[in-house]
Amino acid sequence: MTSPGIGSVRVRAILNSGGGVAAEAELDLKDGTTGRGSAPVAIKPGRRERPTSGFLRVGSPLPSHAAETLSALPGALCEGQEAVDRWLDDRLPVLGTDVTLAVSLAYARAIAKVSGKALYQYLASLAGTRPAFPGLLAAVVSGGLHSRGSGLPFQQIMLATERRPPSETIPLVVDVYAQAERRLDARGLLDGYSASGGMLLRSADLSLPLGLLSEVLDRGGESAGLSLAVDVAAEHLWVEDGYRFGQERLGPEAVIDRIVDLAAQYPITFVEDPLTAEHSTWWPRLRARLPGHVAVVGDDLYATNTAYLDPALAEGIVLKMNQVGTVSAALRASTEAAAQDMSQCVSHRSLETEDTSVADLAVAVAARWLKTGGPRRGDRTAKYNQLLRLQDALDA
Repeated sequence: MTSPGIGSVRVRAILNSGGGVAAEAELDLKDGTTGRGSAPVAIKPGRRERPTSGFLRVGSPLPSHAAETLSALPGALCEGQEAVDRWLDDRLPVLGTDVTLAVSLAYARAIAKVSGKALYQYLASLAGTRPAFPGLLAAVVSGGLHSRGSGLPFQQIMLATERRPPSETIPLVVDVYAQAERRLDARGLLDGYSASGGMLLRSADLSLPLGLLSEVLDRGGESAGLSLAVDVAAEHLWVEDGYRFGQERLGPEAVIDRIVDLAAQYPITFVEDPLTAEHSTWWPRLRARLPGHVAVVGDDLYATNTAYLDPALAEGIVLKMNQVGTVSAALRASTEAAAQDMSQCVSHRSLETEDTSVADLAVAVAARWLKTGGPRRGDRTAKYNQLLRLQDALDA
């Protein structure tokens, strides 16, 4: 099938979940079909991520250099997702990953419509994959960059589910989250909610939320296939003299000891970014000391970029489309990870929009997990709700 050419593209600044700006694109094909996409941003991008625009302002036009660059796309004679994304990738230094991803997603949605496919079906056709539902990683407690000074070191403590239909896993997530919320509030420890929907605590003690959630799971949660997951986000803990764990400064070996101890005490099955990329030689040592059922997964380590992919370091990869700036680049990372038998976790970002493409991507590539925040913000529940819609479509 020959795809219609691009007729026009418009990019505007919209609000993200933190009250800042995000890029939204609307793209019209020459046959009148329209697609829309928007891109989230990180609260603090990892060092290996490709750069965002930095020039978006709500209510203000794009600066001339960006507007002129985008105005050339309709006449660029590129057809198909790969070709359009190559064009965008070549101009990423001018536009930034947020703008290029918004346009890439808008084009993907427009072509999916023309092809008579849902977005997840279109993405699966590009990747050559068979869609399947992911397990969920739902933020329950937030710390790290979100912590408001409490000092809780890990960026997220999450609930992990098995791979089952979302109509089964989402109610479990909502129930455990609500139980934890009531208990923390009753103890005077609840201090609001992070941008990603996790609860903020008046405590820096990791054993408090891990212990509380373990107690909740002891009441039937583990039998339902629930466990705990942690995002250490080690890149943001590192200072000149070590990793910040409260008042302590730990070296790589001490961090490994701490994580191994926590995994022995609590039902943890997922550990994300336990160390920085600079300490890559220590990652295999951690894996060797953890039980086989605990997955070690790289986010800032790999940055959704095949140039950094190394299955000897972590057995799983976190896929974040805005780290690389196009749909095609994210699908390449997914394909390469699958070829190397690495598990995949499709993820939201801290500062999100209502765009639900991460849910479609997770289903399309049959990711092991989808990480999309806690069930307490509209930008996060939008992703959960999209999973329920996709279940209806796949069951039909």
